[in-house]
Amino acid sequence: MSSSRLSIILVTLIAVTCGHAVAGVTAERTRVIFQGDHREASLALINRNDYPVILQAWVDDGALESTPENASAPIMPLPPIFRLEPGQQRSLRLLYTGEVLPSKQESLYWLNLYEIPPKPIEPVPVDNTRLTITMRTQMKVIYRPRALAEGAEEAPRRLKFNADGTAVEIENPTPYFITLAGAEVHHGSTTMPLNVDLLAPFTKQVIQTGRVVEVGDKVQFMWVDDDGNFQTGEVLML
Repeated sequence: MSSSRLSIILVTLIAVTCGHAVAGVTAERTRVIFQGDHREASLALINRNDYPVILQAWVDDGALESTPENASAPIMPLPPIFRLEPGQQRSLRLLYTGEVLPSKQESLYWLNLYEIPPKPIEPVPVDNTRLTITMRTQMKVIYRPRALAEGAEEAPRRLKFNADGTAVEIENPTPYFITLAGAEVHHGSTTMPLNVDLLAPFTKQVIQTGRVVEVGDKVQFMWVDDDGNFQTGEVLML
């Protein structure tokens, strides 16, 4: 996912059937922009399950195998573990620990929300099984230095798409992380999707299309803004 990532961390075979696994604890937005002139940010969470859950939170560098014990990040969630009743909303605080971070470009971390459902108390019928699933959702936490407080909304429009035979080189010349939700090249009557998601500051990605692209081809793309909304843009290939 571009705005957050969902993974099944633990599956305990103690149940009858397994439905589609969906995290029931949802956040008010899909990303947290941590402004460099603030020491903390907040995120409202709500339990949309019809049962209580224990929620554990930690921030790391995005590794799926990370745990609260081995994660390392300059941002700390409070409280790190708490209970949410059905329908209950609670604000999670994110505190900046003061570690020195780059001042001329954004830094990216991930907030982990580990959702643990209650253990079923109903007896399991003979010859049946029950499946209990704990869910872990990851969402972006972007630390934006004070010097970059302005200009993020224009960054995606500064992306450069360069034709290179049967490949497209996408360049992000800005100090911001840019999340693309889709992009495609129009070459005559042919439309070629570009498989690209997150563009780090001052980096380039080369995407193979399998077909020739040329200078002047139209590129249409969609990105996710600070509020989690989709925005669209259109440029010509360089």
